[in-house]
Amino acid sequence: MRLVLLLTFLIPAFLTLSPAKKAKEEKPKQPKQERLATLYKNARNALKNQSGQDAARDALLSAVTRPELGNRQKAKIYYKAALLEQSLNGEENKKAFLKQAFDSAKFFNKLRDMYGQLHLCDSVDVLPDAKGNMHPRYQNRSRALRLKHRRNILNGGKFFLAKKDYASAYPFLDLYCTHKDPNQKDSLYPQTQLWATLAAFQAGNYEGTVKHADAAIPFADANTAPILHEYKVRSYGKLRNDSAWTASLKDGVIRYPDHDWFFVQLSDWCYRHRRFDVERQLADRLIAQTGGKAIHYYAKSKSYLSEEEYEASIASADTAIAIQPDFADAYYNKGIAYLNMAVIAQETSPKDAGNPDYLSDKTRIQAYYRQALPCMETVRKLQPDRQDRWASPLYRIYLNLNMGDEFNEIDKLLNQKQ
Repeated sequence: MRLVLLLTFLIPAFLTLSPAKKAKEEKPKQPKQERLATLYKNARNALKNQSGQDAARDALLSAVTRPELGNRQKAKIYYKAALLEQSLNGEENKKAFLKQAFDSAKFFNKLRDMYGQLHLCDSVDVLPDAKGNMHPRYQNRSRALRLKHRRNILNGGKFFLAKKDYASAYPFLDLYCTHKDPNQKDSLYPQTQLWATLAAFQAGNYEGTVKHADAAIPFADANTAPILHEYKVRSYGKLRNDSAWTASLKDGVIRYPDHDWFFVQLSDWCYRHRRFDVERQLADRLIAQTGGKAIHYYAKSKSYLSEEEYEASIASADTAIAIQPDFADAYYNKGIAYLNMAVIAQETSPKDAGNPDYLSDKTRIQAYYRQALPCMETVRKLQPDRQDRWASPLYRIYLNLNMGDEFNEIDKLLNQKQ
């Protein structure tokens, strides 16, 4: 009887423990890591046999994160990976030599990838050990491997440039410029800096544009240099680096006074920040340098108009018009200046006809409107689609000069717009 009871208690316990034991037995085993020596051997075989390079490279690079590896082993892995990329490039090169179908993009991209592995190699090769000492082992080999393929790196950039694939071209051009041997003259270096700047900007790579622009500009001709500088300014704007944008813009105004883009942008900046004195000083400096352009006098006219110095604004506008007779904005400034003078005079003049100044003030006001009239009509003629600029001013002018037909026409035009 006692034996039966004992077995009754043991059976549930046995049934409870069995599933846990079974689960433990069925737990999947972690894949065993291949020894580093095996990975190196596979890489050597891939290089020797010219096959399996991709798999050998991937296996090596997957091992680089092992916590037990030191910097020396990591540098070795990256260097071996670079050799495997070089081997893949060699395969495409061999096809080209044998006049077989080959992938040009792959040929060049394998070299770019090789440079990337060499960069990683160098970055850990120079790290100090636990005692703070550096023992670089791959610097010379890495440099030699880069120099061996440097010309084809440039050819890769030119290959993608010809296809207008600027995003793909830039990394090659950047690599060529970045890894220049300081001890060797390179006649292709200046042109490549220029290509790198242009490719970066066209690809929307504004960091790359800024990186190469200053190196390219000294070698550019008189027509290209200001364009490169403009790309640099635009890039700082895209990067929202306001201080660099302003500084490089001011530098562009001084260095390239004939490239109006710089002056226009800086003039607009002065206008937005109400730095009208700076705008006029800038204009006067360029007038002294270049003999004066219509745009310089227009900027002065605009700044004077903003400060309600109407006579000065009109004088500058007249000079701009004399230089460029179809300058609509200068006519607009002049017309608005006369119109404002008329409005101010109306508001301050005596309203009593018996006042001794009544007639003289009325005559002066009418003169302002008559002087504003041809200016705003010229704006309308030059910019017929800009009704927002000339319609309301002409309405007021026609009204005050009692020009019935003209007033009715402009009134109808304004009502149509509403």
